[in-house]
Parts: sequence; C-alpha cells; structure tokens
Amino acid sequence: MKKMLISQMLLGCLFSTVVFADPEQKQKPIQCASYDEVYEAYIEPNNMNPLFTGVSIIRRADGNKQPMPVVFYLNSDDGRWMWIETNQEETCVINIGDGWDSNVSSEALHALLSRKKT
Repeated sequence: MKKMLISQMLLGCLFSTVVFADPEQKQKPIQCASYDEVYEAYIEPNNMNPLFTGVSIIRRADGNKQPMPVVFYLNSDDGRWMWIETNQEETCVINIGDGWDSNVSSEALHALLSRKKT
C-alpha cells in the first residue's frame, strides 16, 4: 500500500504540468474617502510628501475606462509610503507601506518575484 502511494505521488510529479494564465482582474478591498479625510488620516500624521504624480486609466464598476490622477507619497526619513488615486470626488488608498528602497535593480527584483529560473 505504501509503495503504491509513493509511486502514485512520483507519477503525479512526473506527469504534472504547470499552467500559467494571463493576468486576471481581481478586486481587493481599498479604502476610499474624500481627499481631506485621507490627508488627515494618513498623509499629514505620517509626514508624507508627494514624490511623483501621474495619470492612470482605471476601469469603473460599469466597465468603462477613465483617466484618474495618481500620487505617490513618501516619508523619506523612515521609508513609509502611500499610493493613491484621487480626484475632487473621491480619493482611494491603493497601497500603503514601509521599507521604501529606490535602489533596487530590475534583475534582482525579477529574480526575487519570478517563477522563471535563468
């Protein structure tokens, strides 16, 4: 019985294949409020300053796309950071974290995150 179980496991490993799919759209909880509320809750108390801004294209709940201003904030003293999408109606905190490091090579990051081994 034990030998049969081991042989089935080995055969499973031998004939299994890894399937990689295209990226899929997911929803995760994000925090949204007015810009003033986000500013008072996160930006001001954490001494964050805008590092750069840009415009992203977001997909709304109705499926349509629209441009949305984005801002990346950073506290360069302690490495805390925050990424927001914002306009005059709503500001959403997309990511917030710490450990900011601007000195990362693309090769090192790829090696850390990719399943492909070179």
